[in-house]
Amino acid sequence: MKVKIIFNTTNKTNLFSVIFWLITIAAISPYNVNAQSGTTNSLAIDSTKLFNPLVDDIRQKIPPLRVLIDSASHNSPSLQYEDLKAQYYYYEQLSAQRAWLEHFSLNFDANFGNWDFWDKDEINKIDRYYWSGSIRDNYAVGFYIRFPLATFVDRRNRINKQKKWQEISLTQKEINKRFLVKEVIRIYNDMVQYQKYIRIYEDYENFTMMQMQMAQNEFLNGEITTAEYARLKEIQTRGSVNFQQAVSEFNKNYQMLEVVTGMRFNLINVLR
Repeated sequence: MKVKIIFNTTNKTNLFSVIFWLITIAAISPYNVNAQSGTTNSLAIDSTKLFNPLVDDIRQKIPPLRVLIDSASHNSPSLQYEDLKAQYYYYEQLSAQRAWLEHFSLNFDANFGNWDFWDKDEINKIDRYYWSGSIRDNYAVGFYIRFPLATFVDRRNRINKQKKWQEISLTQKEINKRFLVKEVIRIYNDMVQYQKYIRIYEDYENFTMMQMQMAQNEFLNGEITTAEYARLKEIQTRGSVNFQQAVSEFNKNYQMLEVVTGMRFNLINVLR
């Protein structure tokens, strides 16, 4: 299709305006050609990662439940924290077992150099000091043992306390793990359940929309009262609200499952 543009060259302002629009059209025309030819500059979206809760099954798009549980356990900060506590108490146990070595001591002293002395003659009662000097080297090696009674009596008890702390940490880890497993199962089942709700409410919403269109025509023709029309409108509104709530709850559980398991499913939910 050819476009013919006619302008008056005597008006400089209009001339500049026309030139500006011609440049703009020329700049954007390649994009229009690409759009018409069906090509695009954006990256193609992998269709296998498209997820539509209305037709697809989320259980077929994400890993199995046992894999999700294993991933959640591996990436759980709570379980990692209890592991670190158990390791810390193990090192405390080693310290308690070696505490008796604190009462053994080995000392070594070495002194060397020049010593200057100023002595006074007290025998002859001469009020005079005499200077003398000497070169000396001193070496000393010492070893001592000091054992308080608590070291012998309470040693085994202190070691056992550190072992119990390890057992407490490992038990707490198991408690946290079971709670985590229950949480993953709950979120997973809620997500599957709300996907079913989405399908049910979507059918219900379509039905109420069709019913509302019929009611609107009947209301305009005077076949139903205002009260009946308002009642049908309330039913249609409630159906839309339930559908949107189901979509929101599904998305929330989907995101929570990603956070708890530490996995990114990378699905594109067309209802988002």
